[in-house]
Amino acid sequence: MGVIRIVNETSTPVEVFVSKYNGGDDHWFNLPAGGSDTWTREEGAGGGWEVAAFRDGFDTNRVGRYVRVNSKVVFKGFDEVLVFGL
Repeated sequence: MGVIRIVNETSTPVEVFVSKYNGGDDHWFNLPAGGSDTWTREEGAGGGWEVAAFRDGFDTNRVGRYVRVNSKVVFKGFDEVLVFGL
């Protein structure tokens, strides 16, 4: 079992989606400004890939990244999303 840790380093809330290719829930969740949360996923074949996506409250801006299970995703804004291995 692995995780994808999402960190919101902005001063505003953002909605977060993590796909469920390797189990879990794929609903949109509100992540408060400066907040973080962890999504549990199976590591799966090839390391377990998922999509981590972000949208604003009005759904006018979106951005996403393919990430491996056991990654940390840092949202700094719609023009800067960083991905690190855990």
